[in-house]
Amino acid sequence: MASGPEGDPELERQRAGIEAAFRERWLPPDADQPRVLTVPAWAEARKIIERGGGTSLDPATLQAVRDGAQPGDSLPPRQPAHYTGHVTDAEVIITGSGPGRLVAVVFSHQHFPGIRFGHRFHPSWGSREYFSLMEDIETGGLHRMMETGPSADAAGIIWTAWGARTPGLQQQRAEIAAAFREGWRPAGAGQPRVLTEHAYAQARNVLGRGGWTGLDPATIQAVRDGAQPGDPLPPLQPDPFIDRVADAEVTITGSGPGRRVAVLFTHRDFPGVRFGHRFPLDPHAEGREQIWLKEEIETGALHRMMNSRTAPDDAGITWTTWGSPGPD
Repeated sequence: MASGPEGDPELERQRAGIEAAFRERWLPPDADQPRVLTVPAWAEARKIIERGGGTSLDPATLQAVRDGAQPGDSLPPRQPAHYTGHVTDAEVIITGSGPGRLVAVVFSHQHFPGIRFGHRFHPSWGSREYFSLMEDIETGGLHRMMETGPSADAAGIIWTAWGARTPGLQQQRAEIAAAFREGWRPAGAGQPRVLTEHAYAQARNVLGRGGWTGLDPATIQAVRDGAQPGDPLPPLQPDPFIDRVADAEVTITGSGPGRRVAVLFTHRDFPGVRFGHRFPLDPHAEGREQIWLKEEIETGALHRMMNSRTAPDDAGITWTTWGSPGPD
């Protein structure tokens, strides 16, 4: 995971500065300043007090709401120790090799026992990026990220979604594979839920008059079958990354300068056909290649391509005509 020194004084200066910041802790900009309880903080605190769970709120805010504080009431000033109080066991390292060497921090968080997080810093920011990381964590960045069920890497580390990306085909392959594997996860996926009054009324309206709704099909079907407010509903499930696409296998294909990340997949509208798509080798795309593929397929690109009777290769793969070109 970590590489040895390779004579880069700028990276070493960044690493030393960030390590010192973790050791000394960050003085919040509003430390010792008056502050008041906001409506969103009050609502989140009430939810945590009643139902439990993780939160980025500081203990003083939770205790104030527990003691009866209302929006607009004064709160104790922030203390310097709190800003990194939930982050523990931080180890600042230099990871990667060659042009992909980056300063990173591996750490734990008290709200996620047993999980080891990692964050890769952007080299151009120097040690100042420590402050951005702490602000992201303090304002709930980890909690929002964990709602999507991210996967750990081979070393068991879950890397922040907003950290620097490491260049190279393996990083690209991992990101594209994660998109196909995890799909689109709604907040609360897999958790118990009940039919609310509002959802019931909206479902009845759609069933009676038709029209668009943001309700999931399981809620509509439950109301169609006679469910009433308060009845349990099936947990929300992730949606496929690309509609009607299944059996995706993300791999690296080709050799030499022609090596590319590719995905092999099937599509429900073309039984028996195995498609392939080679992703462009674009270091500036920042993970958007898979989104472009999704947009192409869901707007009919495969259907237009198949109208021209595109032939499969010797391995039986029908490659998309808009992907990165294959070997000569």
